[in-house]
Amino acid sequence: MKRRKLRGYVIPTICLILICTIIFSSYKMYEILSYKPVEEDIQSEPVINNNYDNDEIVNATTTSNSIIRPYTSDSVTATIPFYNREGTEEEQTAALIYYEGIYMQNTGVLYTANEAFDCVAVLDGVVKNIKEDSIMGNIVEIEHTNSLTTIYQNLGEVKVTIGASVKQGDVIAVSGNNTLTSDNSNALHFEVFYKGELINPEEFYLYDYEEVINE
Repeated sequence: MKRRKLRGYVIPTICLILICTIIFSSYKMYEILSYKPVEEDIQSEPVINNNYDNDEIVNATTTSNSIIRPYTSDSVTATIPFYNREGTEEEQTAALIYYEGIYMQNTGVLYTANEAFDCVAVLDGVVKNIKEDSIMGNIVEIEHTNSLTTIYQNLGEVKVTIGASVKQGDVIAVSGNNTLTSDNSNALHFEVFYKGELINPEEFYLYDYEEVINE
């Protein structure tokens, strides 16, 4: 096979093209590496509107700890209140429980509803005792701190065991029958033993959360 001879100008031309390509590429690389954004290239920071009223400020990350009620159903009502020794005669009369010919001062609050409802832990704690009483039904005692114990009475099905740790809002039982009055089949008698005495649960829910749990 006969070989063809390249013309004299071909190789110099190819070399020139390669040199130009290398120079152009180097220049572009230099531009990229030495680039500094101008003002138009910098995204402006979001504009913050400071024209607001203080009442409209809401901190989404703030959480408020509080003592909750021992039930979650909206249909639950306080049927018999706590007996307050310093209350009016009318308030004290409303807080009396009449059972088998005897008037007794209510040491807690009797909550009732038209249907069964869940009974929940008002704060974190440990189940210290579970027992059954012929009058008060199933009873669960939860110790929250050395100064605070809550007592749940008139319970139906109990869902915790002695020694179990419970978190605030955990279901510990279902409401049960109340034998102290004849018209309450879905009831919870709730007592709060705080700093050595029984106190009004309705007032206890308003106590300072941090102060209570740090006792």
